[in-house]
Amino acid sequence: MLELTGRLGDGWVPSSGYAAPGELGAMSATLDAAAERAGRDPAGIRRVYNIEGRFSGAAGKGFLDGPPALWAEQLTELALRHGMSVFVLAVDDDRDLKVFAEEVAPAVREAVSRERAEGPREDAGGPSELAGAAPARAVLDEATRPRLPKRDITALPRRQQANGRRLVLIHDHLRQELAQIRDALEQVAAGRSDAAALRSMINELTLRQNFWTLGTFCASYCRLLTTHHTIEDEHMFPMLAAAQESLAPVVTRLEQEHEVIAGVLTELDAALVAMIEDPDRLDGVREQVDLLSDVLLSHLRYEEEELVEPIARLDLDI
Repeated sequence: MLELTGRLGDGWVPSSGYAAPGELGAMSATLDAAAERAGRDPAGIRRVYNIEGRFSGAAGKGFLDGPPALWAEQLTELALRHGMSVFVLAVDDDRDLKVFAEEVAPAVREAVSRERAEGPREDAGGPSELAGAAPARAVLDEATRPRLPKRDITALPRRQQANGRRLVLIHDHLRQELAQIRDALEQVAAGRSDAAALRSMINELTLRQNFWTLGTFCASYCRLLTTHHTIEDEHMFPMLAAAQESLAPVVTRLEQEHEVIAGVLTELDAALVAMIEDPDRLDGVREQVDLLSDVLLSHLRYEEEELVEPIARLDLDI
């Protein structure tokens, strides 16, 4: 349904009870990728989020559980990170509705306007300098990514089109694995799984990411997980750059972003170790999983945008 919405829909209306804030990144990425493949601007799809919560004097442990300032902070983050532009509050208390309308909504509007007016922070630095050191949306500076003029892939023979789009299939496996990690995290939160088992799952990814660093696709380990076919990605980037010289800056940037992803995985593993020692530090793991989702899904979209058509046109075997 997310893919259908991306291809055809005017809006997307998830609800926090079924699509938790931590799940929105992966869901938005699926919707955005479907829109782009259909030749649509993802920004044209309006994002509406159905929410419910509890106003209280002190912050609780859940989403929208605390004072109005906490609500404003959390909703601002959703607007900036996932493009949510409308929040529909389910409420049966007129006092809560009044607080939301008079305190929360204006604060969110002001904060979002201020952040967007300021633009990227001056101290953002390059991709490799930022892993684990900045808010998730600033880790990869998408505005500085090299971009090439786009050609129409549909003008190519179907066999070549399918060859290029194989990269998307590889990435889809990686997106599925991310969803499994998030599901495992929720099981830990619900007390249905062992924290050490979750660390083992992430650590396996970390080892693979360290093994395939520069000159590889970050999705190669996922392909290995699902198909047991070794993808010799250390040859792919040089092959692309050799076949089309103008791809060299894109390849270099992708290699740099691999380093960022490896750093995020390292930070995630450290957060898991801390959680095993102190289960109350689960929120730190959630933060790192959200960061990994934002960084990796952004990276995959960029890679698909720049490489699918060249791989197809140059008829490269990936």
